[in-house]
Amino acid sequence: MQDSCPSNTAKLIAQCILLAARDRNLQSLVAEGEPDALRRILTIDHDRDWLLTALKIAPARWFFLGVERLLLPGIITHYLARKRQIEIEVEQAIAHGCRRVVVIAAGYDTLAWRLHRKHPAVQFIELDHPATQQVKHEALGQASNFCFQPIDLVAELPSTALSKISSEAIHPTAVVVEGLTMYFQPNRVAELMRDLSSCAGPGGSVVFTFMERDKTGSIAFRRENPLVARWLKARSEPFLWGISRDELPTFLKTSGLEPDRLADHEVLRREQLQPRNIEQLPLAEGELICTASPLSQ
Repeated sequence: MQDSCPSNTAKLIAQCILLAARDRNLQSLVAEGEPDALRRILTIDHDRDWLLTALKIAPARWFFLGVERLLLPGIITHYLARKRQIEIEVEQAIAHGCRRVVVIAAGYDTLAWRLHRKHPAVQFIELDHPATQQVKHEALGQASNFCFQPIDLVAELPSTALSKISSEAIHPTAVVVEGLTMYFQPNRVAELMRDLSSCAGPGGSVVFTFMERDKTGSIAFRRENPLVARWLKARSEPFLWGISRDELPTFLKTSGLEPDRLADHEVLRREQLQPRNIEQLPLAEGELICTASPLSQ
């Protein structure tokens, strides 16, 4: 992303959610209060909010869904199912005693903002680029248990950013890292995961997504049109890191973590789509959700 601008991917996913909120097949995957918050964010983000206006028109929505089927079938469904699965993991972490939820590089995601009102005794913190946070802060504001803390993830570790808020380590903590690891080089991913393990602390959890590297070494979504990778590269957001399922446990162990649960497209279809009677929808494959716990010292 550019230093002075919010992430292109953050804006794209927010727009996809607003599109889904008006689609009869996808709207059940959209969280309550999510569309309203995203409209407020995107209205501030765009000088001329032509896309939000276009999404109100049925032919325009059909066009955008047609583009999705051409470029990466099922990616919108994947974004939504991924978010619902992560929300369940965070709710479970809170139920098991986590007193703090830290969302790394939240983009325009509304998870922390929505849950802070439901769980007033839990502290919710978003660590992200200042350009993205400026827009969200103006749209959503802060609260006694919900705040933003800027971070440069290229040069700074999450634990350092959190120490600027309070010198007290709050454990256990649920850490969410959604749609981020694929944008960093392998050594930086390993460094970040070791730091997140310490942020989570005993009894905490780290919920993160990653691209599954296939047998050919590819870290792209399956059945992805080559134009998608070109778009990401043109916007300085290419995929740089992925890992196979077989390598994941060893990688996590070196980072001070152990895997608890893994959710691929089959799990998302079974746990998110089937209960909503939309299991027939296409679902993009290639990005997995892992919930991990810090290793006992």
